[in-house]
Amino acid sequence: MSAMMDVVRWPRQKKPTLDELKRMLKSEGLESELYADSPGVKYGRHKHDFEDFVVIVEGKMKIATDEHEWTLGPGDRLDIPANTNHRAEVLGKGDVRYLSAAK
Repeated sequence: MSAMMDVVRWPRQKKPTLDELKRMLKSEGLESELYADSPGVKYGRHKHDFEDFVVIVEGKMKIATDEHEWTLGPGDRLDIPANTNHRAEVLGKGDVRYLSAAK
C-alpha cells in the first residue's frame, strides 16, 4: 500500500501560508491541527488505524515507510494510508511546523 505514496509539492513558487494550507485541507473536508517539533526530534516506527495527512508549514521533516523515504519542506504534503508503518525525523537546525489531519 505505501509503495503508491508520494509527496505532493506546493504548486506555486511562493511559499504557502498557514491559512492557505488549512484552506486546502478544509476544501477536502479535513480538519487539521498545527504541531511543532524541535530539531532532532524523531518518531520511531509506528502506524495509525486512520489515514494521516501531513503538510509542512515551515522547516524540514523526513518521513519514511519500510519501502521509501521522503524529505518534506514548506507546502509539501504526504498522505499516509491507515495501518502503514512509518517513522519521522525533524531535519536541520530549526523547528518544523506541520499540519496533521486524519480521516
